[in-house]
Amino acid sequence: MTYEQMQAKQLKLSLLLAALFLVTMFAVPFMNQSLGDRMLTPVLGLPFVWLFVGIVFHLEFWIIAVVYTIASNKWEAELTNG
Repeated sequence: MTYEQMQAKQLKLSLLLAALFLVTMFAVPFMNQSLGDRMLTPVLGLPFVWLFVGIVFHLEFWIIAVVYTIASNKWEAELTNG
């Protein structure tokens, strides 16, 4: 694998993960509009939408970071090991 191939793989993964995040982020307003009462249903004393944003987004950030780091480290190791 060449350096340029590794960069291309990293770019593709970055775009895929960014698209996943953006779809999740922009889904919240649509869910609020279409499922208004359900999104405000209390769960553990908080509206569901607050828990969704507070928990799902943070978990998604961590998962995206871990996936990207593991894949990038693997590709960099392949590049340096020849």
